[in-house]
Amino acid sequence: MRKRLRKQVITALTLTLMTGMGVAAAEENPYADVSQNHWAYAEIDALVQDKLIAGYDAAAYDKDKVATRYEMARFLANALSKYDQADKQQKAKIDRLAHEFAVELNTLGVRTVQTEQQLPKEAVQPAKQTKAKKTSVTIDGETLIEASDVDSKKQEGSNAFNWRQRLHLNADFNDRVSYKSRIQASGKFGSGSSENGNTSNEMRFTRSYIQVKDFFGIDQFQAGRMALAVGRYFPLALQGDADGVALKHQFGKTRLDGYWVNPEKNTDLKGINLNFAPTKSFEYNVGYISADGSLKTDAPAVAANYVDTGLSWEIQKGVTGVLNYTKSDASGSPDAWAAQVSYNWVSGKRQAGFYSYEGLVNILVPHDQAIALTYRDIDKDALPGNYGNFTGVGEAKTNGHKGLMLGYQNMVMDGIRMSLQYQNLEDKLTGKHDHRYYGAFDMYFN
Repeated sequence: MRKRLRKQVITALTLTLMTGMGVAAAEENPYADVSQNHWAYAEIDALVQDKLIAGYDAAAYDKDKVATRYEMARFLANALSKYDQADKQQKAKIDRLAHEFAVELNTLGVRTVQTEQQLPKEAVQPAKQTKAKKTSVTIDGETLIEASDVDSKKQEGSNAFNWRQRLHLNADFNDRVSYKSRIQASGKFGSGSSENGNTSNEMRFTRSYIQVKDFFGIDQFQAGRMALAVGRYFPLALQGDADGVALKHQFGKTRLDGYWVNPEKNTDLKGINLNFAPTKSFEYNVGYISADGSLKTDAPAVAANYVDTGLSWEIQKGVTGVLNYTKSDASGSPDAWAAQVSYNWVSGKRQAGFYSYEGLVNILVPHDQAIALTYRDIDKDALPGNYGNFTGVGEAKTNGHKGLMLGYQNMVMDGIRMSLQYQNLEDKLTGKHDHRYYGAFDMYFN
């Protein structure tokens, strides 16, 4: 027993010296490089962003550089030390990584359930009948309470307040296949009905889809009713839930997204998107969209093609600029553009997309605070259907508009986020200004 322990210690020290001296010959390193398209890079990076990997290891980790299996295990050991602080989804990531790097973790002296399962036993045990692996299921949710007022559309009494309840169900069947869904109900306080009298507080699935990793060489395949945001992080052109299929694949620092979906009844939409991130602080995007909503019975939209491009740049820690532009070949060649600058002075969260599609704060950091100023100029028919994230409010919604939005968010306590927002939009048809005031509390639980 002492000999084996001494051998493990010597092995760990040797590997540490080899890593520090920058051993170049792969054949001399018993822990080979991990391919940059390996799924572990994304999982480790997510744990760094969630601050479950902290200190020196977080500073040393670089998803754009090739790491050895031993180095990846070092980062993972850091996360394992904070396992009790992780939520269910983060624990699932850590468990998958611990299973993958069980041998390396054992060499480091880190013993986990996964290392016990992976490493050979001292003596051969009699064969036992094994049960099928149980599906890993997690459930979490969120509650929203909001109030708003628009100049052109006075909202009083219970009509000024809305509620929304969401439950997220995630099931991992194995390392490749998973199911994700979202059950949602929303409505007005008091009457429980929408402003046109239709009942709106019935529970329904707003998302329900299967996700497969490594699908015939493609990194990810999705089918069902899924979340869709054209431009990955810059959903000026299109954002919402849609029925159909989507593909995602990573080529080095470039991600390819393809989709063929129906965001709403009698609407056909397909497109492709490329996102390139040469550094951690900068990325840009270009996409092509073909949409036909002319057969819609409710608010029909023109059939047209669109080009969408955008970028996100972390100017300095916590300060981010986002730009996006969309051009349509519809009558009059309408276009749309938006620009935003945001500042997060607590966690320094980088804003990868537009508020309010993307939150300004990290919901895992208590008292995180941030502010964003956005200006946009949207021509009528410049965005596919009526699905653009910046469709406006009040009368300006259908006529096209331009103006600014000021937003502020604060994690007032664990799991509770406060959002405040002000919009001043000019209707492009009438020239009238529409002011909107908005406040909300989001409550997250798992």
